[in-house]
Amino acid sequence: MKALQDCVIIERDVEKHPLFVLPLNSQTETGIAVAVGAKCLDIKVGDHVYFGVGQEFKQNGKMYVVMREPHILGVLE
Repeated sequence: MKALQDCVIIERDVEKHPLFVLPLNSQTETGIAVAVGAKCLDIKVGDHVYFGVGQEFKQNGKMYVVMREPHILGVLE
């Protein structure tokens, strides 16, 4: 899978990150960046990210989210 420009493809976490308590019905999630575009400056493949809204798609039976790098809220350490 290849992300273009400043887009990031994220595989959602099954569970929420233990450092964050997210309110019910929250639009924020965590996941792992599996592909990043060439123009991404702060996100690298393998980063555990905290994100909001993105576009979902299915590839080989797995659900992914794609969004532009500025829409990622943070990188979890």
